[in-house]
Amino acid sequence: MLLSRRVAALAHATFARHLPLRSWFIRSHISERASACRRFPPPACTAPVAGQDDSAALDDILDFGMGEESEQGQEAPLAKRQRTGDGPAAHGAGDAGAAGAQPNGAQQNQGNQKGQGAGAQRKGRKDPRIPAMQQAVKVNNLKHAMKLFGELVAEGGSLQTPIINSLMYLACGAEQWERYVRGLPLLSLAEAAPAALAVAATGARAGAATGEGGDGGGGGEAEMAEAQEATQQQQQQRKGKPAKPLTPLPEGPPPPREELLAAMDELWSYMGTAGLQPDQATYLALARLEALKGNAQASLQWAVECGKMGKPVQLRLFHPAQVCYCMSSDVAQLHHIDDLIASHRLDNTEYEYARLLEGIAAAGTYAQLRAVLVRMQADLNELSPATADFIAAFFERSAAAAQQAFAPVEQGGCPGLAGLAAHISAACDGGAAAAAAAPTAADGADTEANGAGTEAAAGEGAGGGWRWRVLRGVSVAEDGQCQAAGGSLKVIDLEDKDWEAFATAIGELARKNMGQRSGDFDTFVQWYDRNGPYDILVDAANVAFFGQNFEGGGFNWRQVQDMVELLKTRFEGKKILVMVHRKRVNDQEARAPHVQSFLEKLRRTKSFYNTPPGANDDWFWLYACVRSKHNGLLVSNDELRDHIFSLLRPKHFLKWKQRHIAHYAFAYPQGAAPPGGPGPGKLFALQMPHPYTACVQQLAESGAWMVPIAGVAWLAVKPERAG
Repeated sequence: MLLSRRVAALAHATFARHLPLRSWFIRSHISERASACRRFPPPACTAPVAGQDDSAALDDILDFGMGEESEQGQEAPLAKRQRTGDGPAAHGAGDAGAAGAQPNGAQQNQGNQKGQGAGAQRKGRKDPRIPAMQQAVKVNNLKHAMKLFGELVAEGGSLQTPIINSLMYLACGAEQWERYVRGLPLLSLAEAAPAALAVAATGARAGAATGEGGDGGGGGEAEMAEAQEATQQQQQQRKGKPAKPLTPLPEGPPPPREELLAAMDELWSYMGTAGLQPDQATYLALARLEALKGNAQASLQWAVECGKMGKPVQLRLFHPAQVCYCMSSDVAQLHHIDDLIASHRLDNTEYEYARLLEGIAAAGTYAQLRAVLVRMQADLNELSPATADFIAAFFERSAAAAQQAFAPVEQGGCPGLAGLAAHISAACDGGAAAAAAAPTAADGADTEANGAGTEAAAGEGAGGGWRWRVLRGVSVAEDGQCQAAGGSLKVIDLEDKDWEAFATAIGELARKNMGQRSGDFDTFVQWYDRNGPYDILVDAANVAFFGQNFEGGGFNWRQVQDMVELLKTRFEGKKILVMVHRKRVNDQEARAPHVQSFLEKLRRTKSFYNTPPGANDDWFWLYACVRSKHNGLLVSNDELRDHIFSLLRPKHFLKWKQRHIAHYAFAYPQGAAPPGGPGPGKLFALQMPHPYTACVQQLAESGAWMVPIAGVAWLAVKPERAG
């Protein structure tokens, strides 16, 4: 033991002599990484961090890597969450976006903070209670965080807005804010503290790897605490630093609402006393505070105030007020918030639509429901089960309101449905279409096979003699036909104005990400204007690497050739554009005679474009395909999950993605190809998009509403004759 300590001391002394060299190496390396990060900035929909810039971030990174005093004040940042990240209220999912953005921003900005009074640290050092507060936020320990806050303030220490925001996030209920507002049962520690679970999981893996994981027994909070302690100790030992003080996990049940309100009052009072200016995260916390008090109007006012003060307005600012108005079934105010969202040029996500549907299901009209469903048809694809339940609830709970759909148009009825009802009634009276007026045997069989339907019976008056039947778990055939609903789904694509906006957005983001080489994208746009549009775009790299994950596999030009032959045969007369990075054209494999001949033919017909060095070829083929509008088809197995695509408006990107990508697979299983191998154009089999769009639709044949549910099937709400 003594020998090992002496060896360690000698190594440390030797290393210290080379510290200037180490400092230069780390600074140059991080500068390079920071430059790379600037080429790929975070999504525009990510909550910005107040007061954060590249130079400050670089200083923080250097502080983290250099010196004991700085390292004690740093924690690994939480993953940033998008501003529209709230989950369905039925699951009680809170908005963790504030936690993702603000604690991260707090820890980064606190690196430049200077403490004052008894709690102050010497210049360049941070009060160790600040990172401890950050860690308390991560594990949802409000009591410990406020204890540290009280101690630091009592000793004359100072805190800046980002750290106060992170504490406010916790004081508003963190991930459970909506459960607090709605009065729903609160989640347990394991469910409500995902950060703590992550720490525990990491610690358990580290312990297992080093043989320090214990006997494998036990569980719950004790095991999580042990895992957290082991992880922190190991991390510090690897860096040769003393272990940081542990942040205790919360004990007992979640804090009551009264404790949250008291903490918020204390934090908000401190901001006023310290002269701190609120930012968008502060306004979010204040909006949640008023929602906790049950004051919907005051909650909404904080969201409005944020915009008046020139701060970025995000969708989640309106969520607390939306929840409050849902609870009071105030449909008028929910539509008022919807107008405010539109005034800030923000796109509704499923969460905002779900709140509208929730209010309408309780106290709305069929006209209001139909208007929202039509908008959802254009903006969303599949829905969560919770959102679909609100649609079903309207027809099941509001039978009288639902019947308004069958009234004459001048009395507020649905134009298409009122006409359809009259047509079916006339046919039934003549005995010519009795099958169309009531469920057929096939309908009944489908309903029985897929789950019982429920009926919203018709009353007398407008729409008397008609009713809605809610069918759950119905199936749709490959061609879009739904027997249970009595009609076929159709293709719902982007509108003409959306295509232009979508292409423009792609071009702007591509130029921004390419930086000084943005001119290369302009060159491509000019080339496309001269030679386009193209009907089919081939992601050549994706095709060439398909099935090549074996020793000796690599970029396979023959696969690209075969795909082009297949497309020429299947889509005769269509213009094809093959796109690949320039470095692939300069590779040794591309110098083979058959490849050179293939490329030369493509170049002669303006069917080939190689993207320049330093550019992401995804932007090029995506732009080219969108410029082709309704006719564009991308051939690729790329799932397009890269973060760069999250920068695009979901209402454009997701609808385009569903309609305009053809996937592929090998036509023959391994070893099943014919003797001599498949012929030209026979290697692959295309998997074309469905001939319909999976989104909310009203069927023209029957007037039924079709609602796709993610991971389940379809919900159908079908009109039929009563009795």
